[in-house]
Amino acid sequence: MNVSTHPLSVNNIFQGYAPPGGVFDEFMMDATQPRPHSKLFLDAVVKIGRDEFEHRWQQAQRTVQANDFAYSGYVTPEDKPRPWELDAIPFLISADEWNQVSTALEQRAQLLNLILKDLYGKQSLLKEGVLPPELVFSHPGFLRAYQREDLPNDRFLHFYAADLARAPNGEWWVLADRTEAASGIGFALENRILTSRMFPDLFQQYHVERLAPFFIAAQETLHNLAPQRQENPRVVLLSHGPTSPNYFEDAYLARYLGYTLVEGGDLAVRKNQVMLKTLGGLIPVDVIFRRQNSSDCDALELDASSSLGVAGLTQAARSGQVGIANALGSGLLESAAFMAFMPRLSQSLLGKDLLIPGVASWWCGLPDQLNYVLKNLEKLIIQPAFRIRGKDTPSLESLNQMSPKKLTELIKANPKQFAAQEKVMRSSVPVWRGKIQPAHLALRAYAVASGDSYTVMRGALARTSSALDPLEVSIRKGEGSKDAWVLSDSPVEHVTLLKEQGRTIKLRRSGSELPSRAADNIFWLGRHLERAEALARLLRAAVNRMSGETRFTSDVELPVLLRCLADQGQIEPGYAIDKMRNQMPPIEHVLPTSVFDKTQSASLRSVIGELFRLGSIVRDRISLDTWRIIRRIDKGFLPERFGVTNLADVLTKTDDLITELSAFSGIIMESMTRTQAFRFLELGRRVERSFQIISLVKNCFIPMPEAQGPIFETVLEVADSLMTYRSRYLANLQLAAVLDLLLTDETNPRSLVFQFMQLSKHVERLPRNHEQPGYTAEQRLAMTLLHSVRMLDIQEAAEAHSLGDYEPLERLIETWEFQLPKLSEAISHRYLVHAVPSHQLSDISPQ
Repeated sequence: MNVSTHPLSVNNIFQGYAPPGGVFDEFMMDATQPRPHSKLFLDAVVKIGRDEFEHRWQQAQRTVQANDFAYSGYVTPEDKPRPWELDAIPFLISADEWNQVSTALEQRAQLLNLILKDLYGKQSLLKEGVLPPELVFSHPGFLRAYQREDLPNDRFLHFYAADLARAPNGEWWVLADRTEAASGIGFALENRILTSRMFPDLFQQYHVERLAPFFIAAQETLHNLAPQRQENPRVVLLSHGPTSPNYFEDAYLARYLGYTLVEGGDLAVRKNQVMLKTLGGLIPVDVIFRRQNSSDCDALELDASSSLGVAGLTQAARSGQVGIANALGSGLLESAAFMAFMPRLSQSLLGKDLLIPGVASWWCGLPDQLNYVLKNLEKLIIQPAFRIRGKDTPSLESLNQMSPKKLTELIKANPKQFAAQEKVMRSSVPVWRGKIQPAHLALRAYAVASGDSYTVMRGALARTSSALDPLEVSIRKGEGSKDAWVLSDSPVEHVTLLKEQGRTIKLRRSGSELPSRAADNIFWLGRHLERAEALARLLRAAVNRMSGETRFTSDVELPVLLRCLADQGQIEPGYAIDKMRNQMPPIEHVLPTSVFDKTQSASLRSVIGELFRLGSIVRDRISLDTWRIIRRIDKGFLPERFGVTNLADVLTKTDDLITELSAFSGIIMESMTRTQAFRFLELGRRVERSFQIISLVKNCFIPMPEAQGPIFETVLEVADSLMTYRSRYLANLQLAAVLDLLLTDETNPRSLVFQFMQLSKHVERLPRNHEQPGYTAEQRLAMTLLHSVRMLDIQEAAEAHSLGDYEPLERLIETWEFQLPKLSEAISHRYLVHAVPSHQLSDISPQ
């Protein structure tokens, strides 16, 4: 097909695409002739047409944004996750060619595993002079604590990734080995899902190989790592945490594979057994699929400065009580210095040449290689000799920005710390950036241990960039990503991770396996959800009385609402004092800015920011629809005009926020399974709503305003109980009826007694040891709160209050304000902090 003269060229987005000279182009043989495996795709895109192609790509982008699939972790409100950049055009490769690549990667993975086994075992490679000892012993990634230990299946390397590039002559080269905890698997899966939806018919016509076999092999490998080969082992995915650039991928993989997502603080070692801290106590962990660097996994024996791991994990692994993938210390071989020795290592251990060569590399620790590097600095890429995953990119960039003279001095001062690699002119691919343009391609291919060999993913993570940067640099800069299609000659068998198990499982409703940290975050997610709604309703009522025709008839309600807002930290306390209010800037000018001010910890914008942060941390515990609402809330609560806010902005945004939060509540009540995650979300919501009701009553009724009718109506409006009141009492506003609806009406979901009822119910159903006599502290506190409001004679209290005797209600409010925090603390101390072992789970109520 001649691209430039195609009869439908008006629809041809490839019209005018010209591959750059001097490189291999993956789609085109020259400016007019497509490669054989690209022709079907090019013809299909022409038939789709430019408008439809653009529409499908925009749909994919919206899905990425709706799911908030991102690369960089959420650290602070100022450091938002960066959306994953997906290109519309997949990378295409024939099955025959990929089979050759796969065979070479299987060989390389086996070689790397043998190297690790030797260096942490007999060290024959050092004794025989195949590797210089200083290369290993000066490497900060060599873990002496893990030396000479037997491993299940003699396997160090369970997951392996290789960064590949194609040279101008069409041959593939290995740019780097990734043996620590290969990242990007989840992104490759997400790319596949999104791209296959863009071109569903073409995906089938091309017989694209599936990714599922790789993940099935991964599940089997992790299953077989369990000590004593349990039939149904407990596998956890150990993440670096929310601050990690790969946290979103970790959560995505945990959900897809069906594993519990944990951080170091979720685990503890007891008698060489790794335990998961859950609401029901400590339960054994059989296998850890780690995503952290080895040195971060155990502060006791590896890196004492790291707080990310589990003290004692190394000893637990040595004793055979837990399987770890990849084995600790496997990141040793990620360094560029080892690339210089791979050909001789292959001959020594396999007796064969490498099927795919590595890019030419030199270690400056050897005099002859140092001399070559210094004479050819401008032709080479200088790198730190010893790579620590995630920490080498800044130094890599800074090295290659130095002048040759300064770089020479730096290398000569400590040659063992530097390595060099040949510059590779990577192949080009077309990318869609409003129009088709060329970009350079790097592939990250993945392999997982399977039996005596490795299974290579029938696909890859394809990265594109305008420069010839290393793959890590392009990811950090936010360059493009592609799906990789391996094209089979025949229909591909459909496979799925969902499969029947041979053994009949025991039916159950729920359990106590929720990690304590997750429960804590879910509890505070509930509190921030309720706090956001309460503030939105309060602000909406205040703004309605500051603007429009009601501004001149709201002198009674507005001071009370300002007192409520000041009590919630939304405005300066001076606005709550009559004598000071007139001396301060007009509230109409101050309030909009304070609402959207994310630098103020109590502002509604900050509350929503924290809500989003907590939601992102526990997104593996909530449904996709629930997460989308949380994301929509965060994205939507911004002023219409950047830097400019007014009362209309506040009113519009609070209306939208209340609607979104109502949708969230609906999903919770109708779709969320009544597990412990639900209970802790509800505990957080009910505690916070109780605080908000108490604050509203205290600030609006103590002291009692002279004009009571407008205040009563305003309070009912803020408490979302005005409709209920009118249906019962019409327009007859009386204190006793208002207080009854707010405090003692058990049929009103917005009343205080209803919150205390729910708290008591959920506390009763938390896991506990039934052999322990009596009630727990949290049970007694919940019952005390419920009893206090049920014993309140609301008619008598209202009559006394109307006569100016505020003491009965004040005493009750003081009691509630004292007891509620104690209840929250009691729940936290019992369930959210684990310092001692628990009884067996058989003693724990799994309600």
